[in-house]
Amino acid sequence: MINGEKTFTPGEASVASCASVKAIHREIDQGPLKAARGRNGSKRFLCEADLVYLACATGLDNRLLQLTREGRDKLHQTIAAHYRHRRRVREIPLFSGGISFDLKSALKQVRTNLALLDRARKQVVENPEIRGGEPCIAGTRIGVYEVSAMLDQGEPEDELLAGYPSLRAEQLHLARIYARAYPRRGRPPRHFWHAGAARIL
Repeated sequence: MINGEKTFTPGEASVASCASVKAIHREIDQGPLKAARGRNGSKRFLCEADLVYLACATGLDNRLLQLTREGRDKLHQTIAAHYRHRRRVREIPLFSGGISFDLKSALKQVRTNLALLDRARKQVVENPEIRGGEPCIAGTRIGVYEVSAMLDQGEPEDELLAGYPSLRAEQLHLARIYARAYPRRGRPPRHFWHAGAARIL
């Protein structure tokens, strides 16, 4: 938290809003988002109003409407103002011609995704005695990033579940959410599907 307000990293914001991390950093660098920084200045943090703005902007069909920088500033300012005054609104009329943003749906999406992220965090354990502290799905020695990488590479869920009978489909989904919110840093280690690597489970 910063100044008593719950904050989110760009990775967490990406999961909550469905915006890409690259797009989020662009919104910070070019506006309208102004991310707070931690004490060491190394991390950027966003508030819930920023996440709702990102959800609105991401859900916009660019074939129908493309927001200018001024339009994005206005959208963010309007959402932030509603948060400051704790107003309950369903839509934000932003432009003429009947175009509006469904704030209630965007907020619901953000909070639903944040609840999933919270569940994902709770299913992950980091124990130095299990695979050197590699994040694993609770109760197993199965690495979160391994599962996520296999899904990203097109591995069918049913085949993964057959290979790991101790897992449930929900755990695969939550592992992917966790990996997106907290991407692995540095060079990925060799995994069992790489030639010559031993399977460690």
